Amino acid sequence: MTASQPSTRPQPAAMGSGWLLLLVVVAVAVNLRPAIAAVPPLLDAIQADLGLSATGAGLLTALPVVCMGVFAPVGAALGRRVGREAAVSWALALVACGTLVRGLGASVVTLYGGTLVAGIGIAMGGALLPGVVKAWFPARAGAVTGLYTAGLVTGAMLASAATVPLDHALGGWPPAIAAWGLLAVAALVAWVPATRRLRAAAEPPAPGRLRLPWGSGVAWRITLYMGSQSLLYYAALTWLSPLYLDAGWSADRAGLLLGLFSFPQIFSALAVPALVDRTGDHRPWVALCVGLATAMLAAIGLAPTAAPWLWAALLGLGVGGMFALALTMLVRQASTPAAAARLSGMALLVGYLLAATGPVLAGAIYDAVGSYRAPFLLLAGIGCAALALGVSVSPSARV
Repeated sequence: MTASQPSTRPQPAAMGSGWLLLLVVVAVAVNLRPAIAAVPPLLDAIQADLGLSATGAGLLTALPVVCMGVFAPVGAALGRRVGREAAVSWALALVACGTLVRGLGASVVTLYGGTLVAGIGIAMGGALLPGVVKAWFPARAGAVTGLYTAGLVTGAMLASAATVPLDHALGGWPPAIAAWGLLAVAALVAWVPATRRLRAAAEPPAPGRLRLPWGSGVAWRITLYMGSQSLLYYAALTWLSPLYLDAGWSADRAGLLLGLFSFPQIFSALAVPALVDRTGDHRPWVALCVGLATAMLAAIGLAPTAAPWLWAALLGLGVGGMFALALTMLVRQASTPAAAARLSGMALLVGYLLAATGPVLAGAIYDAVGSYRAPFLLLAGIGCAALALGVSVSPSARV
């Protein structure tokens, strides 16, 4: 069977394991953001302990995002070699190990080294999940994409809201950010037995190299949309809390605001892919979600203290929808599971390398001007570009 031919492997529903696989897919997704989202609420403490500049602190968030780009094709290639399910097990193991390593002490080496290992695992898992969804839930790809996107958002929300209390309970930021590795261990323990039958039923590894769709204009527009909307998310995730700390808020209150930013993302992540399935056209939802996020970034830049809780909630609502739309396009615009893996590899490689510039660029601008207004207004401008890219992809376009 070639990579372009549809898979003949049995569907999970036919094997009586559809709901179980769905649950463990969501469990994997929950673990692909805490290693990143646990850092911003404690960024001031980390900077003070390790002597990091704002640019260096931005790099701490950017590093796993760089990994998500550089190592996404590695995840897709490993999935072809050993099977998607086995490759996801490797990804979870890396996330768990890298996150736990960060608890070994207040050290630049363990912090950045653990973040690098966890980032590689996050990259591999993110590249593999669209292919899992396309292969095992072809008739419900949009709805399942919404569920695992909600899992990603839930993981970020939990880490954003609970890391400061963990810091108080465990006596420092290293164990607080490392504790999330235990969640990845639990997901790995659930994933391996749940997918054992699926690995046994899988088609043999595809021959040849993984060829990314560099010559496809549709793939490039999806890739640039993925990158620009991810840039907005990671820059906002990194600097929203420090902005309000700079305005005199306590760490607990700023952490709760970051949790509020993440909470509405669950609802838009669930709703928007289902609406795309119902209407058959993602473009109106791109306009709504990206437009809302862009407006809120401008509001935070111009009047951050006017209605901070409303700004954060609406920003989260828009961000959750635009991210779900990016993942939905990776599944819907791909003609086969193999095509989904190729498109995901390209979109994550280029898109996340672009996204990684967001936290560092915003931090560098803050270092240069001493104000958060300029970085957030720049993000609003990038939101306008993301909007144009998203609506340029026709719903009938295929890679």
